[in-house]
This record gives sequence, C-alpha cells and structure tokens, in this order.
Amino acid sequence: MNTAVIDDRNSAHAAAWWFLDTLVVEHRRAAGMSSVVLEMTLPVGHSQALHVHDDLDDTWYVIEGRMAVRCGDDEHVAEAGHWISMPRGVPHSFRVVGDQPARILLVHDNSTFRDFVNDLGVPTAERVLPSKPAFPATEELTRAARAHEIRPIGSPMSEEQAQALIARVLAQQAS
Repeated sequence: MNTAVIDDRNSAHAAAWWFLDTLVVEHRRAAGMSSVVLEMTLPVGHSQALHVHDDLDDTWYVIEGRMAVRCGDDEHVAEAGHWISMPRGVPHSFRVVGDQPARILLVHDNSTFRDFVNDLGVPTAERVLPSKPAFPATEELTRAARAHEIRPIGSPMSEEQAQALIARVLAQQAS
C-alpha cells in the first residue's frame, strides 16, 4: 500500500493506554513501516528506574514541559523543542520537573517499549492522565521490563537528585 496515514492524539484509531502514571498514545503509521511512534504525557514527578535498552535507541522530542535527564555520565535539562537521542546500551533516566506535565513524542526503531506498555498498561479511550495511577509490584514491573528487553539497574531519579542535576547543568552553562 502506498497511502499516507495522517493521525492525531485524539484519533479513535490510535491505540492509547494508561501506563503507570502516564498516558501513552500510539500514532498510526503507513503500512509496512517498522518504526513505532508514541506520544506520552508524563505528570510532574514522573521518573522511571535507571535502566538500559540493549536493542533500542531511545529517542524522543519534548513537546511540552521540563525534564532533568541523565544518560551515562551526561546530564541535561530538556525542555520543549529539544530532541533527546540516547543510544542503546547506555544507562539512562529522567524526571519531569516544574509545574506542568511533560509531553514527549518517542520514535523507536522497534516495538519493545510499546509492547512493554501494552503488557502493563490499561487501554483507554480518554486522552488524559490516569486519575488513579496503577503501579504493579516491583517484581512484576521488573519481570515485564526484562521480558521486553529493558534492564532496570537502579532507582528512579529523586526530586533532590533532579534539582541537583539542574543546578549543575545551569552552573556549567553560566561558566
């Protein structure tokens, strides 16, 4: 098929899940494409465990919000308009900071993360953050992550760690 697909986050044809404390919308792509495009809305304070994708380059564009980002030894403050590209095999994490949720557009070269979301998420027709976030037991979350080629290797980034990261980045930029 040689037909373009035009999609938006409110399309009834786009799959959506409440995943932990986030909203994930999978944008449709033209037939035969292997890339996966996910739009995520992440509440203030959202952070995942420090983790590694061995077979996925983790790339995303920040549409709205602000995030403290760690990738290997690198630290960044990501805001609307920033493109983040984290290579496979490198430990990374982030935390949404500030006073508004973040919205990011992920573009992945395979479905491992989408399948993780599908495994643990709750399908929804609503396009809002879940009113009652659902976090599985740590053992279940770890099992599901490993089943989808995600290796948790540390704790989520705390608010204190995020604020210290931001302070370091801003001090480096000022000097």
